Amino acid sequence: MAKTARVRRKDIIQPDHFISASEIFIAYCSKHKAKLLTIVVSFILFVFISLWLRHSHNKKILEMESLYFQVEQVKSTKEISANDKIQKMELLLKGFKKGPQRDRAFLILADQHFNESSFDKAIETYQGILARSPSSLNQQLANIGIAYSFEGKKDYKNAISVYKTIINNPNKYPLFDIFLGLARCYELSNQNNEALLTLREMQNKFSSSPKIDMVNSKINSLNS
Repeated sequence: MAKTARVRRKDIIQPDHFISASEIFIAYCSKHKAKLLTIVVSFILFVFISLWLRHSHNKKILEMESLYFQVEQVKSTKEISANDKIQKMELLLKGFKKGPQRDRAFLILADQHFNESSFDKAIETYQGILARSPSSLNQQLANIGIAYSFEGKKDYKNAISVYKTIINNPNKYPLFDIFLGLARCYELSNQNNEALLTLREMQNKFSSSPKIDMVNSKINSLNS
């Protein structure tokens, strides 16, 4: 009679793969404890420093926006003289750090100089913005301020040059008034032909503008 082989329980139990993997991981961690600790500490430091830098950056932005708001408040205050406005703005500007808020604040100061017919001071301030601001919009606004300031000084030659620079580098700024300023400076410097050419170019470029009648009227005036 054939004998049936006896199968024992321990022969059919296979190794527990989960326990084996855990044991391997624990053994690895024990062997490389110092290295792993360094990685964990470095990661925690990285997260902490990143959060601290973000907090500092946001805090700086809020401080600069608050200062900029104060400059705008000074600009809109009617109870103080023009000279006092400029002095208060210059004092506030000393607290600004490098950044877009400082450049915008300097634009307000330059505009204030222009409004008070301090054209040389306005030009100097606008040129400072050109020299340091990376913003193409700020550069465009500064150039426009310079063109208007030269025109205010009756320095039509330089005004024409700057108006042309703006037209050749339009960015996103509406150019109707820039062309009009160019034509005006040509006329004021007795260059009527150039003024007419500029105005006729405006007829083509701005035919749908609600202010095109102003251009047509000016052409008729120069032709009469």
